[in-house]
Amino acid sequence: MRRALLVSLLVAAPALAQLTPDDIAAIQQEQAKAVAAVEEKYKGKTAPGDVRARMKETAAAERAVLEARGVKQAEWARATATMNADERAAVDAKKKALEPKAEAAKKPGAAPSAQQDADAREAAEMDKKMGLGAGKK
Repeated sequence: MRRALLVSLLVAAPALAQLTPDDIAAIQQEQAKAVAAVEEKYKGKTAPGDVRARMKETAAAERAVLEARGVKQAEWARATATMNADERAAVDAKKKALEPKAEAAKKPGAAPSAQQDADAREAAEMDKKMGLGAGKK
């Protein structure tokens, strides 16, 4: 009887605590925002006391996000440590989908803006007038 109860508990516990890639991506983004706020607060402060306080506040901010979602730290550690490559790819895709459009434009390698396109055309025309460019040696 005890053995059956133990087996049923062991099988049921992981099934209840499953975090989906969507959940993981959302939690990671919330944690990143919370950590960024702490980092901004301690920007430029390198005294040992400030560094220690920053580390404690960063850990507290990450824990607060998990607590707000009702996720235990052990659950979080297990879920993020045991993800396979497909799950990691799904988390990355979800994080990119959640990312605001304004931040995507600021990243290097992002699509050029209309002003950048106009500047590039103007530079190409000036090069052509000066005899520079492709085919000229």
